[in-house]
Amino acid sequence: MIWPAWFSFFSPLKFSLWAANRAATWTGLFYFWRKFRSQRFFWLWMTLINLASLGALALLFFWLHTRTR
Repeated sequence: MIWPAWFSFFSPLKFSLWAANRAATWTGLFYFWRKFRSQRFFWLWMTLINLASLGALALLFFWLHTRTR
C-alpha cells in the first residue's frame, strides 16, 4: 500500500490533531448511535460521517504539508 508522506502523523502536531479528530468523531458517533440506532439507514449515515471526518483530517494534513514547504 502506498502511504503518502504528508499523511503520516509522526510529528506531535499531526498526532494531536489526529487524536482530537478521532476523539471528537467517536464521541459524536456514540451520541448519534444512541439517538438514531433504530433508523433504517443508520449504518450508512455513520459510515458517511466517519468518512467525512477522515477526509477533513486528510485535507488538513495535506494543507499542513504544502504550507510548510
